[in-house]
Amino acid sequence: MEKAKNEMIFVVEDDSLFLNLIQHELEKQNYKNVKLFSTGKECIDNLDMKPDIALLDYWLEKNLTGINVLKKIKKRYPHTQVIFLTASDDVNIAVDTMRNGAYDYIVKGDTAFIRLRHLMKKITEENDRKSKSKSIIQFQIIVIILIIIVSILGILYYHYIHD
Repeated sequence: MEKAKNEMIFVVEDDSLFLNLIQHELEKQNYKNVKLFSTGKECIDNLDMKPDIALLDYWLEKNLTGINVLKKIKKRYPHTQVIFLTASDDVNIAVDTMRNGAYDYIVKGDTAFIRLRHLMKKITEENDRKSKSKSIIQFQIIVIILIIIVSILGILYYHYIHD
């Protein structure tokens, strides 16, 4: 059995049926921290939960599109990966989302969940690699600090013995 995936995932979708389908798909992929929002405002109001991944519909509310939500997410958490999952197949909108920092753009349709599964796996693997690299760097810093401390203590001890 595949281990649970702990990324915090926000799903913002105004169509409750499609929202439930996305939730079911993510559960099948073993994602455990999935937060569902039917409006962009709800998503923005909950950004303190620090999403690792956000799935956004483009058309949300009259005065708030997915691009607006994307910009607010990226401003607060630039490392959050945002995937648009929307019915709009307008190339200009897709380009605009990518220009504003979206990881990818999926048009709802027959292959949408296949693409979503692939992208989620890719992002999760990238995040795991980044986390492991960060841990290795932190370990190396600790080792360097310890070497410096031991060296300083050695120098002090040497001067203490020879004074």
